[in-house]
Amino acid sequence: MFPHLKPWMRFVSKCFLLLLVVLLLAGITYEQIGERQDRKRFPQVGQSFDIGGRSLNIYCSGEKGPAVILDTGGSLPGYSNLLLQREVAQFTRACWFDRAGLGWSDPSPVEQTSAAIAEDLHALLHAAGVPAPYVLVASSFSGFNVRVFAGKYPSEVAAVVLVDSVHEDQERYEPRATIATVNRLPAPIRSLLCAAVPPAARVGIVRLLLKSSQPPRNTPPGFTAGQASTLQGLESQTKSFVAAAGCNAWEKSATQAHAAGNLGDRPLIVLTAGQPLRVGDPEIDKELAGFHDIWVHQLQPQLAQLSTRGRQVIAQDSGHAIDPAVVLKAIHEMVLEIRGN
Repeated sequence: MFPHLKPWMRFVSKCFLLLLVVLLLAGITYEQIGERQDRKRFPQVGQSFDIGGRSLNIYCSGEKGPAVILDTGGSLPGYSNLLLQREVAQFTRACWFDRAGLGWSDPSPVEQTSAAIAEDLHALLHAAGVPAPYVLVASSFSGFNVRVFAGKYPSEVAAVVLVDSVHEDQERYEPRATIATVNRLPAPIRSLLCAAVPPAARVGIVRLLLKSSQPPRNTPPGFTAGQASTLQGLESQTKSFVAAAGCNAWEKSATQAHAAGNLGDRPLIVLTAGQPLRVGDPEIDKELAGFHDIWVHQLQPQLAQLSTRGRQVIAQDSGHAIDPAVVLKAIHEMVLEIRGN
């Protein structure tokens, strides 16, 4: 080994390699212990169902139909819909679920695009015995997910509620302030960082960084301190960070949603934020207000046109996080419409 090196250099090299191996083993052990502690700290809410060698978590309650399926924005676990699901379950069957790698669900070996998420959800609902057709409720990014689901499984979708949903063309108009810091990096650097996330997670680096730099989060409306702590803990899991780290998942999902086509004559409500994002800088806020005008009067109406029975409802007093009472009202209207009341 290292025949061209001097004896002392070979010794130093061997020591370095030994140290590297020790650090890697320590990191792997640190991560495995952390995962075990996560499972103890956050007892499962819901039930796991096998979808082919891995399991996903779903929680349902309520009676009658149609079943309302709640998806989340961004990479939030299904637990974030805890209170909304309880309210919906007062008048129909209602479920929240954890996408792969989030909450109490196992990670997926494939990139979490909307096509992969839709296929997982379809398998989960059938494994859990939740009868179709469904009212699909999507917030923000998950608007792509339900559009892809409706395109793949049209007979299993009764109606859709889009809650300030993403639009495939929005990046044409978005100001820089709305773009995540990592997405502003040059593409090669961004791709390198994304590729580094899974191996960094396996050796504990991601967990260590999350633990040392976890930003404070606002308590969701109506959540107790304990529920908020559980939600933040679920969001802080290493596997959740990895699941959300796909660099091109948004762009691929946008293409998949566009290709899924329209919703035909299925009832559709598009809830739109009436208030723009503000950061406190006059120039940036002016740009954000301009984008919001396009959002409200161009992009969101286009989503409503996905169905011949689509309509837009502007939540005048809400920002991107639409008032849960407004969402609940829209869901209730959809359920009554499907029942023919």
